[in-house]
Amino acid sequence: MIPPRSPRRTLALLISLAAAICACAEEPVEPAPSPLASAADREAPQELSAWGFFEGPMAAQRPAAGVLPYQVAAPLWADHAEKGRFLLLPPGQGAIMGEDEGWVWPLGTIFIKTFFFDLDRRDAQQGEARIVETRLLRVEEEGLKSYIYVWDEAQLEATLKKTGERVQIAHVDEDGQAAEQLYLVPNTEECNNCHEIDDELFALGLTVSQLNRPVEREGQQVNQLQWLADQGAITNLDTSPEQLVALPDPFDPASGDLDSRARAYLHGNCGHCHREGGGGGRSGLRLVWSEDRDRRVGVCKGPVAAGSGSGGRTADIVPGRPDQSIFIFRMGSTDPEIKMPELPNLLPDDAGIALITEWISKMQPEGCP
Repeated sequence: MIPPRSPRRTLALLISLAAAICACAEEPVEPAPSPLASAADREAPQELSAWGFFEGPMAAQRPAAGVLPYQVAAPLWADHAEKGRFLLLPPGQGAIMGEDEGWVWPLGTIFIKTFFFDLDRRDAQQGEARIVETRLLRVEEEGLKSYIYVWDEAQLEATLKKTGERVQIAHVDEDGQAAEQLYLVPNTEECNNCHEIDDELFALGLTVSQLNRPVEREGQQVNQLQWLADQGAITNLDTSPEQLVALPDPFDPASGDLDSRARAYLHGNCGHCHREGGGGGRSGLRLVWSEDRDRRVGVCKGPVAAGSGSGGRTADIVPGRPDQSIFIFRMGSTDPEIKMPELPNLLPDDAGIALITEWISKMQPEGCP
């Protein structure tokens, strides 16, 4: 039950893979322990199945009772990986929602994110998928702690790994040609690069603006914030979600105008770093959704110690001139010393580049003073 994608990329269902696993199993699989049992303080098991997050074959990603799926409006690009996102709260407890960020999560809350790849990128809905990793963030006494599980090729189990992994993914590309892609599973220390603000880890995507969106649950379209509140996951939703901040889908023109969609993309892909207290905070760029000052967003803002990262360009964004803008240069690079985001990507996000290029090209007046 991996959540649906944005219109940019359709969901690769894992049902056929799960069915094949069931057919090949020689012995019945013992039921996994309840994920609600001592999730707050138990030692992280070596095998993902021991958590009991999923029912049936794990590759089907069917959440067990108490494990709640969720989706975000503006996801982070990760080299063509799609993601299934789930949330587990301790029994009888819920989060205290912030105005946007700043949610308070009960001790023992676990955020679950599975990364998978379509094996036929011509038509994702018709092909199979390969799951590569499942990342957990758990709320512990000392703060959030990360755990990364790497899946085996048989798609039966995932094993806890701290040191990362290099995975080659064979697939059929958009032109119908056999291809391979290298994907890097991060080590647990690298999680801090995206999740750390002022030396404290936080969960990306678990904000009002990212979660306040329509989703399908049991065949019905519902507001996700309201649905989470109805499940007891949010304790203080005391107003209509329509009155709260919400990000548009960056790649759905029906969800917002070009400016709002481009800003949502930058928020989801850059704002976790380019903000006060973030890893890119010293650059002066503020790419969070709430920033409304053009220069802080990069308009006619010169680089700060960018070196070769500027590509000889003089401003992050030159209105009307994407070819002269540092943003486009760095988004399109694969050089580790130049590319943005720095981690974990090896490949540029072509759809994201096209969106930001269109946004810059339509800015008026052209040029910088």
